[in-house]
Amino acid sequence: MHIVILMPVYEDWQAALQLCRNIDAVLRQDGSLTADVLLVDDGSASACPQTSLSFEFVERVGVLTLRRNLGHQRAIAVALAHLQQQWTADAVVVMDADGEDRPEDIPGLVQAMRNAGRPTAVFAERGRRLESLTFRTLYRCYSLLHRIFTGRDIRFGNFSVLPWSFLNSLVVCPELWNHYSATFLKSRLPYIRVRCNRASRLAGESRMNFVSLVIHGMSALFANQEVVGTRLLLFSLLTSAVFVLLVGTLVVTRLFGPLNMPGWTEIAGVLLIILMGQFLVGCFMLVFSIMMSRSHLGFLPIRDYLYFVSQEAVLYCKHPTAVAAGAGHIR
Repeated sequence: MHIVILMPVYEDWQAALQLCRNIDAVLRQDGSLTADVLLVDDGSASACPQTSLSFEFVERVGVLTLRRNLGHQRAIAVALAHLQQQWTADAVVVMDADGEDRPEDIPGLVQAMRNAGRPTAVFAERGRRLESLTFRTLYRCYSLLHRIFTGRDIRFGNFSVLPWSFLNSLVVCPELWNHYSATFLKSRLPYIRVRCNRASRLAGESRMNFVSLVIHGMSALFANQEVVGTRLLLFSLLTSAVFVLLVGTLVVTRLFGPLNMPGWTEIAGVLLIILMGQFLVGCFMLVFSIMMSRSHLGFLPIRDYLYFVSQEAVLYCKHPTAVAAGAGHIR
């Protein structure tokens, strides 16, 4: 089986190239897979270093240079559309280039896809993580909020194996521009999860900070904006009904009850009604805005990805004459 491994890279060239070597070693041990690697240069200030590479089971390493930094989710969207239009293989592997996604897990994910009996994606469910306690706590909060607002359990990230035919569906999903795994869940394509532990970075330091984590989480929710807006509206209606009931009880008790209620309770009740009314109106406006946006495609990967691609270069090729003749695994 021939696979294409897609990895977004932002300045982490040393880790990415070392990861390519590790992937080749893993494929050599497995013996049933060959691979092409596409490094997606996400607007790095430094170019990929020219170095001597030699592989046995990695047949080609290409660098897709983007015109500007998009962030790893949007870089994946552009690269998937590029692969669907320009390359061909049996499956595509999406993974990070820093080494935290272990190449040793690739054969297991591919084998799980083979054993599924029908075209099925396989996502690496997060097992043991090596990040800080703060990061793990924030990640759990993000997973919980995603479950509450969307009804979908997202316990995995980018690391995955997709049958090549799935690209035809994903590249016409506008939500892919914001979040890869959340878009896949929304697409309702079949998938299974395989538990995989995280590894340490091969080199360099992570550029993920608190702001990036919040944006990443919000992007996942935005990919399911219709569901989020509807659930938020229902929640606001229920909360408003409860508060109106409470305020009504206070007013009735004040007017007809035996208790001497302080005068400020009426003012507080009126203020609560006003605040809940504003919140309810805001939710209605959000839902209407979401419904109106459904008629606009926005960014469509298969149509718009070319705007962000600067060039594709070959960093390594096992059969250079085949590439020069236009053969190989490129359409």
